[in-house]
Amino acid sequence: MGIDRATAAAALPDVPREDVAMPELGGDVCVRGLMLRDRMTLIATLRNDEGQSYASLARLLHLAVVGPDDKPLLTEIEWERFGGAHFDAALRLFSVAKRLSGLDAEVVEKN
Repeated sequence: MGIDRATAAAALPDVPREDVAMPELGGDVCVRGLMLRDRMTLIATLRNDEGQSYASLARLLHLAVVGPDDKPLLTEIEWERFGGAHFDAALRLFSVAKRLSGLDAEVVEKN
């Protein structure tokens, strides 16, 4: 006989989160690791981007940087605008999101 739902739910890991100082946005932002659905969406985007994997930066930020309601803080277009004005800050957030999601270039390209 298998385990019950309560036992399985209690064993689920927490999604990793990290607050990142982002004065360019006026304060700290919450970056979280990707949920399964979001990870699969990102990988599908990478497969269909015709070799322009850099274009997924805004997509990852949209999926991983969340507000207090746990919903995306900004749209992809808004992240594009942010990255255009604050490139280094966007890369800092991207690095945190990638780390918390367990992604790296080799893993994404293999998938």
